[in-house]
Amino acid sequence: MVCVRPAHGYHCDVATCKGCKTFFRRMCLLRGEIKCSTSGDCYDLEKRNSPLLRCRPCRFKRCLLVGMNPKALIIDGSNILGEKQVHFNEQQIQGTIDVLSHLEAKTEQFSKCAYNPDWTNIRLKDLILSPSKLSMSDKVGTFPDWPLCPNYEFPDQIVHRDIQSFSPHRKQWRFSNLMTAVEYTKTFSFFHDLSFQDQINLLKHVVIGLANFNTTYYTLKNKFDDLRQPDGTQRPGVNEPHYCAHTVPFGPMKRIKIQFNEFLLLKILFVCNPAVPNLSKHAQFVIEKERHHYSNILLKYCLQNYSYGPTRFVELIEIFGVLHRQQKLMNDLYIYVLSPLLLKLPKEFSVPLIEEIVLLYALS
Repeated sequence: MVCVRPAHGYHCDVATCKGCKTFFRRMCLLRGEIKCSTSGDCYDLEKRNSPLLRCRPCRFKRCLLVGMNPKALIIDGSNILGEKQVHFNEQQIQGTIDVLSHLEAKTEQFSKCAYNPDWTNIRLKDLILSPSKLSMSDKVGTFPDWPLCPNYEFPDQIVHRDIQSFSPHRKQWRFSNLMTAVEYTKTFSFFHDLSFQDQINLLKHVVIGLANFNTTYYTLKNKFDDLRQPDGTQRPGVNEPHYCAHTVPFGPMKRIKIQFNEFLLLKILFVCNPAVPNLSKHAQFVIEKERHHYSNILLKYCLQNYSYGPTRFVELIEIFGVLHRQQKLMNDLYIYVLSPLLLKLPKEFSVPLIEEIVLLYALS
């Protein structure tokens, strides 16, 4: 951004080559005023084909013009205390990823554990107000005989494979995936800075998309061509009429090949959506602050790991549009397809948590 040479990395808040990075640090140390010996336009590419690199005043002026930040350098007398310091340096980025990676390991372990509460009376309020359940996986272990074969048929199978009554011996994945998404969101401190109503408003707009994103990522990560739940089964089955709605993100996510660290950052960014309807001003401020924090980390991660960092950042963020469209499609599917089926069945086949989230989303 300073000269015509390709950027080597992200230095002092700007993508620059190594030469411009070193030059900027040296000029900040000099702390003296120097003036251009010509007309002060040595880096004006409207007047010349290439900048005059030997003109230090114009080069330094160009550094400041494109946004290089002197405050990103820690200067003590004539010494720079280590490398440039920015808000999101490599150590901070890796530290954030390490925390998210540990949380993801606990979340995945929870989704596969044998904890299987009776969901017939569990509502969103109950999940929000209860203590975190992620530690349950350490106490109850995993279900025996997992993973099951993809087409495994349970004894009480009915018309649709994802419609069932409660059984302590298998999970209702529509419920379990939503519960896991709620428990994941509850682990972040900013969530507890929101009022109860803001917590409700946020969750009803993100947990379905978050659950779908999670299931799709692990399906692709494990190199399956059809949707798989944590127990290894197809829920819903590939021959069911609404199967395509569950696989909307497959193509886009497979095309851009989301890496694990990117997945970690995208998950929390999807949750941090200040544009959710009916949030209070306080909630918007809190969530926007978190979104800015994690989006900056993702951007700098892309700049560090790809020669086309900004483009990679954009293609990753674009997956949110796909997830939001799928979330609306899933809500419509439940209202217009599954609800009429459930009305014909005994009450124990309905899942209150799903009905509540779908209704709250539809009314917002």
